[in-house]
Amino acid sequence: MAVIIASTMSDSGKSTIVTGLSKLFHVKPFKAQNMSLNSYATLDYGEIAFIQAYQSIGAGFSPERYMNPLLLKPSGNGLLEVIFFGESKGLFRPQDYYSTLNYFWTEIEKNFSNEFIVESAGGIEPNFLDKDLALKVSANFNVPIILVLDIDRGGAFTSALGSYLSLPVSLREKLRGFIINKFRGDEKFLEPGIKWVEERTNMKYLGSLPYFEEPLIMPEDSMNLNEVGNGEMEVSIIAYPQMSNFNEFYALNNSNAHLKFVKKPTQITDSDLVILPGSKNTIKSLEWLKSRGFTDFLKRKPVLGICGGFQIMGSKMIDNSGGLELGDVNQVDGLGLFGINTVYEKEKVVSLSSAQLGIEGYEIRRGRIEYINEEPLTYITRRGKMTVYVPDGVLKGDKLGLSIHGSMFSPGGKKVLSEVFGLKIYAEDLETEIKKQVDNLSRVLKQHVDVDKIYELYI
Repeated sequence: MAVIIASTMSDSGKSTIVTGLSKLFHVKPFKAQNMSLNSYATLDYGEIAFIQAYQSIGAGFSPERYMNPLLLKPSGNGLLEVIFFGESKGLFRPQDYYSTLNYFWTEIEKNFSNEFIVESAGGIEPNFLDKDLALKVSANFNVPIILVLDIDRGGAFTSALGSYLSLPVSLREKLRGFIINKFRGDEKFLEPGIKWVEERTNMKYLGSLPYFEEPLIMPEDSMNLNEVGNGEMEVSIIAYPQMSNFNEFYALNNSNAHLKFVKKPTQITDSDLVILPGSKNTIKSLEWLKSRGFTDFLKRKPVLGICGGFQIMGSKMIDNSGGLELGDVNQVDGLGLFGINTVYEKEKVVSLSSAQLGIEGYEIRRGRIEYINEEPLTYITRRGKMTVYVPDGVLKGDKLGLSIHGSMFSPGGKKVLSEVFGLKIYAEDLETEIKKQVDNLSRVLKQHVDVDKIYELYI
């Protein structure tokens, strides 16, 4: 009892379809390998891709490590941080990762359940067939595959046939259906293309989703950097290299703000608030900010820094992690907006966290904050099931920093942002917002896609 949702290219809508089917069938999501800088913490301190956590919450489950056994986080300089079943295995060069892939697959295979909605990674590529873990799942567990075709970018039908022909004969028979995504217009114009694909492959047409101006789910990667919200307050997020966990800013979709992602200092001239988001490589992000001329602009603007963005705002960043964070550099000066130092350790904090002032969310960081000339804004009091007492955050004039991701969805986080910046967020808590989105998505899916036929393939 499983089905694989694959595609011919990235950002075609696989995650959207998996999210909806997981909800409709009440089945857990699974993605063997995901490359993403947006991640989330499980209750037992494991790290998985945010989208698998999102899909799980939307379907009524708690996020678990096995839902995303391999998370690859590009760290700059051609390196990947490899997260395996929630635990960091360090930095790998791509060739070293792929030379270890058979070991990873052996462990994944042991833990695979035949009760998943499986999402493949990227598109089916002939040069990566032997490394495609979704295809290994299909071959080893006899799981059928459905292709999602992005017709908005063109070439949907020919790419479907190309994917079919690129597979060995033994796997072609596993391709059982296709869904057209992002369609604009009258469905009758699809009919010749549908017939053309069905005549040349083993796949049957399963429906088409219309194009939506606003995504049906929270954004999951840098291809989805869209403006958010229709409020009067202008908020700019600086989209520096290795920006991470930017999906948390979806909270502003229901606020008094209009949010945009920027890459030039001149784009923040009229901003009422500038946000420095999380970063997988703080030194690269910091160097980029300085080289682009952001430093003086940020001194004159209200600024919110979250996690890596908070660390960048400090006096110094010191690497005791053996190069996991700053690479060959042991120490670097930050922007100097706060009198704090960030010390990076080998041990990584990954947890669902709550702090005083009613601030809640999740932590994913190696940086430990040392207070030099500042007082903590709050204290983290719980990580997962553990009681802790860890100082966090700084409020200095119109500059605010916090380590906890997702705090914009929490009552305390919303209160602080309102009091400091006048930013009014009306979103409910993260879990409720996810479930509302997924409920709507499941209704859309039932309206436009043959869910009954897909369920027949699933069982």
